[in-house]
Formats: sequence, C-alpha cells, structure tokens
Amino acid sequence: MSSNEIQVKSSTSAELRCFTQTVRVGRAATNGVVLDHELVSAEHLELRREGKHWEVVDLSSERGTFVRGERIDRAPVRGGLTVRLGGNGPELELTIPRHSSRGWTPLAFATDIAGRYFSEEDPENMSSRTAMIRAAFRAHRDDTTRSWLRRIRSLRAIVVLALVIAVVAGTVAIWQGRRVRALRVTAGTIFTTMKSLELDIRRLEAAAGPDSTVAERRARLEAQYDDLIKTIGIYSDRTPADVRLIYRTIHRLGESEATVPNGFIKEVQRTLKQWRSVDIETAFARAEAIGLGPLVTGILRQYHLPREFFYIALQESKFDPKAIGPAGNFGVPKGLWQLIPSTAEAYGLRLGPLRGDRAFDPEDERHDPARATAAAARYLEDLYSTDAQASGLLVLASYNMGDTRLRKLLRSLPESPVERNYWKLLDRHRAEIPGETRNYVLRIIAAAAIGEDPKLFGFTVAGPLGPPSPPEGGDGSK
Repeated sequence: MSSNEIQVKSSTSAELRCFTQTVRVGRAATNGVVLDHELVSAEHLELRREGKHWEVVDLSSERGTFVRGERIDRAPVRGGLTVRLGGNGPELELTIPRHSSRGWTPLAFATDIAGRYFSEEDPENMSSRTAMIRAAFRAHRDDTTRSWLRRIRSLRAIVVLALVIAVVAGTVAIWQGRRVRALRVTAGTIFTTMKSLELDIRRLEAAAGPDSTVAERRARLEAQYDDLIKTIGIYSDRTPADVRLIYRTIHRLGESEATVPNGFIKEVQRTLKQWRSVDIETAFARAEAIGLGPLVTGILRQYHLPREFFYIALQESKFDPKAIGPAGNFGVPKGLWQLIPSTAEAYGLRLGPLRGDRAFDPEDERHDPARATAAAARYLEDLYSTDAQASGLLVLASYNMGDTRLRKLLRSLPESPVERNYWKLLDRHRAEIPGETRNYVLRIIAAAAIGEDPKLFGFTVAGPLGPPSPPEGGDGSK
C-alpha cells in the first residue's frame, strides 16, 4: 500500500475509494467523487496532493466546507480527517494509511538487539558479556533517571507556562481567522454595493443626467473598500508585482479581490505564459500604428465600460480591422470585434455585399474601427448593465459563449450583484460553461495585465493604453 494514497468514504455510501492523485468532490458528474446532495456545490472541494502530503481545499463553495464545526478554506490531512460539506451536509472520512512492509528490515533487527541488552527480563542463554553490558546499562539508567527527575521538577513550571501561552495563542489564532473571514464578507458586500450604485448611476443619468452626490457616495465606499483590502492583507507591497497587477485587473473588470476563489490567480499566471511574444508584440505594434488605443478607450469611456474590454479585440482579431473569422451557424464574423451579421445590424452597422463570404469587404462597416467599436460598445453596455449586473467577467463570458445561451444561465441566478457574478455562475453551472469560454475569460484578464506592464512579463513593446486613470473621486490606487 502506498504512503501517498488517500482513502475516501462518504456518509452517503458504504464504498471505500482510494486515490493517488488530486481529485475533486462535488455534485457535478464530472467530479472524481460525486455527492448528490442539495448542500453540495457543483465543484465543492478538492483533495489535493502536494508531494507526499494531502490537503482539503474548498473551491469557494456556496455552503462551505467544515472541519470540527469550523468553516475552512483549506486543511491538511494528517492520518485521518472528517470533513463536512455544508453545515448539515454529507461527511467524508479521509484516511492516509501508513506505509507497511514485510520481512526483515534494519529497524526490526535493531529492535531485537535492543531488547536483548536493555529489556527488563533477562534473555535466555545470556552470556557473561551480555550480563556485564546489562548491569552497566542499569546502573547508568538509574543515575540518569534521578538526574532527569530533578530536571523535570525544575522545568515543570516552565512547561505549565508554555501550555498557557499555547492556549492563548491558539485562541487568538481562531479569533483572527474568524475576523478575516468576516472582513472578507464585508469587503465583498461593499464591492457589490458599489456595483449596485454603478447600475443606479447609469439609470439615473439616462433619466435625469449626472448626479454628483451618487458619485461622491461611491467614492467614499471605494475608500472604505481599499482600507478593508489592506486590513485583510489579500495583497500588500510585499506581494509579487504580477499578483498585485492581476488582482487590480480583476477589480477593474467588476469582481472583488476578496471573493476571488483559491487557485484562480495561479490559473491566470499560467495563462499569461501562453501569450506568445510574436502575437503580443505584433498586435500591440499594429494597434499603435493605427491609433487604436485612444480610439477604442474613448468610445468605451462614453459608455462607462472598463477599458480592459479593449483586449477583447486582441483576443478576437489581434487588433486587425480586416480580420475575418470562420463561417458558423450565424454567418461570417468580421472586423476588430468579429461581430456576426445579426449583431452588427442590430447595433446599427451597414453590411456590404460580401456579408456571407470569407473575404474583406470595404463596404462592410464591421471593418471600420470607429463604427465597429461604437456598435460593439453598445452591445457590451447592454450586457454590462442588465443581465451581467456590472460584472465585466460575465460580459466576457457572454461575448464568447453567446449572450442568448449564457443569459438563460444568468437568469437562473438572483438579480443582484451579490449573487450574480462570475464565481457564482461557475459554482452553479460549471458543467454547462464550455472550457473555451473559461479560457477566453482567463486570456483577456492575462492580456489586460500584460498591456498595463508588458516589461513585467518579459515583453519589449509598450502597452497600448498607458496607465489607468483614477476613478472619479478616487485616489487611483486601483
């Protein structure tokens, strides 16, 4: 039996299963361990092997993962552990069996020798040499025992004090852990309140024009949120620069740093390495040559959209206004934004006579950077301010998957920024979200991070957008 193996038994089944590699547990049929229970998320937790060790890692489940009544993000498995999925959900009994072997071992031989010389009972057929060694050992042991008794008495007070300190430290650690979890929840609530305010500002301005009091309130909330993030310590000045930049990019795309699931930052870091220098440098140079950065961000700003949406065009066309995509069920996508004919016409673009051909058409306005960007911005704004509830990551997923298909899934979530965000969507509908769409979101986050500081990631070109402008009433820290 391997010492790197973990045994898993659930309270819903008598079957004992063994695994030697990382395995996921959840309600979805794609998991290695499937628990069909209403309190279990689609992908609830992961039994993660790290070298010779195992740990339980919660995958941002809705109902939480509990060990000894405490909700945890992760916990080591040492020998054995009982894990509950949801407050009153099913339990998993986890066991790591000890490595065993048969036959002679150096340890067994050493044990036999030690017993012959140092056991309390005299061995059979004892020689005079063995008897002399045993007598010398007993005399030395008695002297040593008296010496240790004196030391134990003198150290007893120190041990008691150390135990008291350990209990106090443990109590403080538990309190601190609960405090951090509570602060994360508070930070997430403040962030979603800002998103709700953003939606309110849009509706208010559409009906009655700008209202500075609402913007001021949002700025105050932004400052409170920044203070909380610093207090929680999600990242600091000591955090690697690439990690800080990824967090800021996710923030600007409409999701809170406090709610980013475990492992997501590492997924973005892996995706960053997939962007090839030739693609980034060629595309950025093309955008610079035709003045695409100021043009696109100016239009996005008119519709109050994140400037990071600029990198949708990088993913779709590598910033080539003449780009033509593969023909599909909805026609041939064209231009910077690869708009299909029906979407282009719905948002006011005129199509040319070659609309159905995979060929450049100078009369097709999808090839016009300004007109195509204005149409794409109106389309993105519709998604952003309605079903996506100001979540830029949901907008990115919709753009790739198709808003009609994704809207059905989004509308199964409560109509609130608290409950309608990218993490909730993956938690409840991961099996229905194509891997291509999840990779699409990761690639645009990675591209936006590269665009802000290309040299940090080993690229030689300058970013096409320059540094981000501070939010209205803010300090620009985000």
